[in-house]
Amino acid sequence: MPKLKKRTDGRYTITATINGKRKYFYGRTRIEAQEKCDAYEKQSDNIANFNADITIAEWAPEWLHIKEPTVSPVTMDSYKHIIDNHILPLIGNVKLCELTVIMVRRLLDIKLEKNLSSRTVRYIYTVLNAMVKQAVNDELIGKNVVSKVQKPKLVKTHEMVTLSADEVKKFLSIIKNEEHHAFFKLAFASGLRRSELLGLAWSNVDFKKQTITVEQTVIRVGNDIILSKSTKNASSKRSVKLDTETMAELKKHSITVKKRMLSTYEWINNDLVFPGEKGNPTYPTYASELCKKYAAAIGKPAFSMHGTRHTHATLLIEAGVNFKVIQTRLGHASFNETMDTYSHLTPILEYDAVDKLEKILS
Repeated sequence: MPKLKKRTDGRYTITATINGKRKYFYGRTRIEAQEKCDAYEKQSDNIANFNADITIAEWAPEWLHIKEPTVSPVTMDSYKHIIDNHILPLIGNVKLCELTVIMVRRLLDIKLEKNLSSRTVRYIYTVLNAMVKQAVNDELIGKNVVSKVQKPKLVKTHEMVTLSADEVKKFLSIIKNEEHHAFFKLAFASGLRRSELLGLAWSNVDFKKQTITVEQTVIRVGNDIILSKSTKNASSKRSVKLDTETMAELKKHSITVKKRMLSTYEWINNDLVFPGEKGNPTYPTYASELCKKYAAAIGKPAFSMHGTRHTHATLLIEAGVNFKVIQTRLGHASFNETMDTYSHLTPILEYDAVDKLEKILS
């Protein structure tokens, strides 16, 4: 039998034993306290595995365990980072059933106020939403309050830096190291991601068909650099056609790698096109540092490794290549992703279309 008591601060407390556990419900009035008690009893009756005590911090490891078989190691690493550094410090002690819209909105606001990028805050939202949604699906709680909060807007903080065709030639011309030259030549010619370039295997280079196939990537898990058969998305597994000049340089590069392999004691044969010192996967940060060094040398200090990919796409767009073809080469998950990323270049295509139309009609 629930017991009603008026507190010294003027509020009312109802004490009730529900499913063998003593619970306390507070309200400014008797009616408010009773409504909270009734709502809790209704929820516990209607939800098969209802658990009023489990906190977000306690649920997080279970959710990660559920997700682990379905995602790549690098994705798991990113989930753990978001949970440990952004979610648990602020709401880890909150019970799943007591999480509110206001709490979620405040969490996101705090992260934005700390000048965290909008992309990261959106990712925090995505992870938290997935965690709570799973709890609802597992019938631990009755509703997902995160879904009621609007996802933060993506705000572009800076324009992507790309190189012109002449700047690409200048960039490559200053590289004296043959292996570095082959790496960046392929980066500009293929549009592959950094992780894809470093994970590329010779078995996936077809000199006859002049194609390379992306089937694995180099990823960082903790402090380790490993080869992963998983890619960013299903579309990332693809074959990319290359020009004759780039293929010729890759052929020459294969001889250089083979000589290094034969002369290196305890070589680890991972069949990598761009192996580390002893055949091990190359640290992604090393490739980025090289790019920064060569970019600074041609007066483009803001140009990054990811810029080689954007440059590849931009040059193709400016040459009039269809966006669908570019989507396939880049391994984007959707056509909209390609269009959204390079929407700032569509005016160039419009002017080109007008010029062509004038020639047709004149």
